[in-house]
Amino acid sequence: MQQSPDEARFRLLFDRHHRAIGAYFLRRMPQRADALDATEDVFLVAWRRLADVPDGDGELPWLYGVAHNVLANQRRSVARLLRLRRKIAAQAAYPIGGTETVALRSLDEDLMIAALETLTEPDREVLRLTYWEQLPHETVARVLGCSTEAVHVRRYRAVKRLAYAMARAGHMRDERTPRTRAEGASHVD
Repeated sequence: MQQSPDEARFRLLFDRHHRAIGAYFLRRMPQRADALDATEDVFLVAWRRLADVPDGDGELPWLYGVAHNVLANQRRSVARLLRLRRKIAAQAAYPIGGTETVALRSLDEDLMIAALETLTEPDREVLRLTYWEQLPHETVARVLGCSTEAVHVRRYRAVKRLAYAMARAGHMRDERTPRTRAEGASHVD
């Protein structure tokens, strides 16, 4: 089976420079497997952008430039992971309180999740973005493609619907909880 001109050029590029690019990563990364993966990423970019790879003496510097970007992306990923680990570690491993408190909090979370699942996807999304992701309303507006005022209204209505769903499940019952139609209240928007 004959190779296409692109396949032949890529094979030659790979054969000439694979060792140099691999060594570049081995000198910069603590894990051999990570260095090998990064080397593969460089040649994947080279294959996808083969038309952009300069001929002759420009090949290796171009590949080093791609390798530099791959390494930077990998380092950013590691930094994000470390930040996430620090954030998780900073949170208490166990909720404060006795076993009863732990059990009640677990029950509360389960009931909240079950009630959340009864809502529409737009309601769930606005609640997730504002409460779980803790995004400001301006950011949520960009994510959802609406105005900040619309986010305020959507969040307010979604909270009301969530309270109603929890009340229907028998979990919340106080003066702030919406009443059912049978109890004489109008439907919650």
